[in-house]
Amino acid sequence: MGRIKYCIDPKAPKVNALIPVGDLLAVDDTGAIRLQLRRDIGQWALPVGAQDIGETAAQCAIREDGDRR
Repeated sequence: MGRIKYCIDPKAPKVNALIPVGDLLAVDDTGAIRLQLRRDIGQWALPVGAQDIGETAAQCAIREDGDRR
């Protein structure tokens, strides 16, 4: 069974973990916005991913954008 996501559900279980994530608006040399094709939903989106322990938000954004090159 996969993870269940809740959105404003009073019956949702109490939060037991916090996973920081970052997304970014990356622009290439021509001024075009860089997007990623998400494997899970098959739609184009801004690059986003989980932030590693000890990593700054800026480092996370650079890594996430670099993973898609």
